[in-house]
Amino acid sequence: MGRRVAWWVPAVNGLMRPATRRARRGPGASFGALQERAAARSGVPEPADPRFVADLRVLHTEFLSVPELSFIGLASGRSELLRHLGNWLSVREYLRAQPQVAEVPMLRPVFVVGLPRTGTTLLHALLASVPGHRAARMWELLAPVPASAGQPHPGQPVRDAERLAKQAHLAAPSLRVIHPVDACAPEECVFAMPHSMVYHVRARIPGYRDWYAGRDATADYVYLRQQLQILQWQRPAHRWILKSPFHLWNLDALLRVFPDATIVWTHRDPAVALASWCSFVEIPMTLSNRRVDRPLLGRDWAQMWAQANARGTQARARSQVPFIDVSYQELCADPVSVLDEILRGLGTTMGPQARDQAITRARRRARGVHHYSLDRYGLSPRTVRDAFPDDI
Repeated sequence: MGRRVAWWVPAVNGLMRPATRRARRGPGASFGALQERAAARSGVPEPADPRFVADLRVLHTEFLSVPELSFIGLASGRSELLRHLGNWLSVREYLRAQPQVAEVPMLRPVFVVGLPRTGTTLLHALLASVPGHRAARMWELLAPVPASAGQPHPGQPVRDAERLAKQAHLAAPSLRVIHPVDACAPEECVFAMPHSMVYHVRARIPGYRDWYAGRDATADYVYLRQQLQILQWQRPAHRWILKSPFHLWNLDALLRVFPDATIVWTHRDPAVALASWCSFVEIPMTLSNRRVDRPLLGRDWAQMWAQANARGTQARARSQVPFIDVSYQELCADPVSVLDEILRGLGTTMGPQARDQAITRARRRARGVHHYSLDRYGLSPRTVRDAFPDDI
């Protein structure tokens, strides 16, 4: 596949290493400093919510403790925490000023889940293209509160997301093949959620992983629902189409908050999916760390996705909501027919307009060849498949 990140990335991280050490120890490195910046940026007096603050402080502490974290990793991590703090303040203020938004119904949402690299992105886009369906776009998830509630320029959230996407492609050109970033395209719910295992694509934070695996994530999904309600208040949606492989960790909590949801679960040979995922994760890990231990990366993610898959399977066995299974091979071979079958399972049909839009979406898939292999990450197909008995 060639170079995973741009040539200048290690040079910048190396040049800024002294600044990174100072940034870890300086007065601006504290979680309290982030809170003050978030309050000033959002223009909202900070309300008391001890649980949210305490939980995000755990992530801040664990992230800063990573010894291999580079300048880019530290800057991007703190920027993400700042965004979550600011959005939380803005969402709280918006709902306080307009409490009727919290009563907006969200009828029969669809969540696309499954191991990563199993077609979730393609299927998400296909389902979102159907008239009457709506997916949250990247810029909306990054900044869900509208301009009238504190954003100085109406178009700024879109421009900010476009700049972020451009920076990602400049730093890691291979993303255009593996997972293109588009400010105005449907994106994953994790952009709106303050906690998920997605932070492990940037740094190895086992303390946070253990903490997260043992917590009740219901509050995170309540917060996700509130953000979607704000977006729906601005632009009504007949049916939300949502997506993230990371939902597998907490399907129980998701279904407590969205009890009338339908889960669409994609399936692919886990050995192939994990090889592709590790190849993707190596990119942000290389951006955010001075060095990357590839075998350790492979072992970590094999364990984490096996855990997520098992948790999702157990939640499914306990649930009464409908699940629809989708084969990656069938989806790639005939995406329009698979979409048609899913829509029938959702109690609707595909009209001519939906079919044309689905064909257009399917043709927009990333161009280029993504080369990957398990052995690069110290794994073998047999050991991976043994860890995923329920997904073969």
